[in-house]
Amino acid sequence: MKPAKKKNTALNTQKSAKKDIKILHIYSDAMDLYGDYFNVICVKQSLEKRGFKCSVDTTGIGDAINPNGYDMVYIGHGKARNVAAVSEHFVNYANDVKAAVNGGTVFFVTGSARLLFGKEFTTAEGEVKPGIGLFDYVGYDTGKVFTSDVVGKLMTSSGESDIMTYGFVNRTHYISGENEHPLFKVLKGAGDGEGEESEDGFEGTLYKNFFGTWQMGPLLARNPAILEEIVKRILGNNYVKPDKNDGKSLEEKALELTLSEFELDK
Repeated sequence: MKPAKKKNTALNTQKSAKKDIKILHIYSDAMDLYGDYFNVICVKQSLEKRGFKCSVDTTGIGDAINPNGYDMVYIGHGKARNVAAVSEHFVNYANDVKAAVNGGTVFFVTGSARLLFGKEFTTAEGEVKPGIGLFDYVGYDTGKVFTSDVVGKLMTSSGESDIMTYGFVNRTHYISGENEHPLFKVLKGAGDGEGEESEDGFEGTLYKNFFGTWQMGPLLARNPAILEEIVKRILGNNYVKPDKNDGKSLEEKALELTLSEFELDK
């Protein structure tokens, strides 16, 4: 990956008042590996604790995709053959998806689903599959499984924050291309590229209200600050901080314990 530019897009949290929140989970059957669906559960529970009703609709590879009217869209991690299979279907809805992203709808995209939003990606057999072209990157499947812990700092519209994060990648793909809107500053572990360490120091995509990362599984359960940022963007002007007892939450303590296992040069 080429070095990321310093600019990032501004927060988009201006939404009209409403009590019913709708989430769309795309490819809930084919792209749901390693407990990724728990990310949706985390968002739903966090909203309901604040008094909002939250419903989740799912679509499969044979269903039409219409993100209009939804407050959040989620696509999770899938096996290489699965993401290759859904790509031909997903591009049929490129205009609607791009319009939703550019219009400020919250998207949370994990693992190999990121390939669907680039220009294209090449399978391990050399077949080129289409993306919707929202971003300029391209993907490649090496055919070899790669795993890595990833420790980083969450990026914001104004640059690198002090929020520490932890995630895990298990993939055969990597992404190549300029990353103008990174989601994480990587302190330890893999970025978007092929190598074991982050080549340019960044991973993921944060564009408007689009969050994309290679880090899969229940990322939001591991990182309460990311969950809170997503909920904040969903609710906009209706956002209120959660009720907290004195001290840190169980999730915050768990993250601190995990991060303590790594030697970091902050």
